[in-house]
Amino acid sequence: MTWRGCSRGTLVASLYLLAACSCAETGNEANAIFEVSLDCREPGLASPAGNRTTHERVLITAYRPLYESDRKRDYLDAQGRKLHTLQEYLDDRAPYVSVGMDPTLAIPYGTEACVPELNRHFRRPVRLRVADHHEDLRGGAYRRLEICVRTQEDSYDDAVNLLQATLVLGAPYSPA
Repeated sequence: MTWRGCSRGTLVASLYLLAACSCAETGNEANAIFEVSLDCREPGLASPAGNRTTHERVLITAYRPLYESDRKRDYLDAQGRKLHTLQEYLDDRAPYVSVGMDPTLAIPYGTEACVPELNRHFRRPVRLRVADHHEDLRGGAYRRLEICVRTQEDSYDDAVNLLQATLVLGAPYSPA
């Protein structure tokens, strides 16, 4: 008897081996699902048409909301919504992390993004969404990405100051 191409013995053995099923026919590995997510290849990132682009050698920097500012633009995203920080996301208090890019690119608000180096550093998929456009990024094109962090101290973290990262952009997010 087989289950998705992997041989099963007894019912007890099959239940034990189900999570670690590995066979050459299907290329399954024990951590295949986890690795796929960390490498930014999860199916949810690309649109049905496959509109997904990868940009190499991207400089990643951090910015933070300035709640003490009189300008709402300093603590809200491009559509006047709350900025979501990396730390809130890692604490499961935000659905995604707000990121900013060059305003001249005209990337649609809510476009899903992924950085495999961040995923590997935090050992989990970090869901990024282009929700901000910064004038100081003008002219940076796809070579610059800013990640929203909680505090100035968080902006010094090496994980959010990467010189040679990979950026994978998917389709704009559309709520179900």
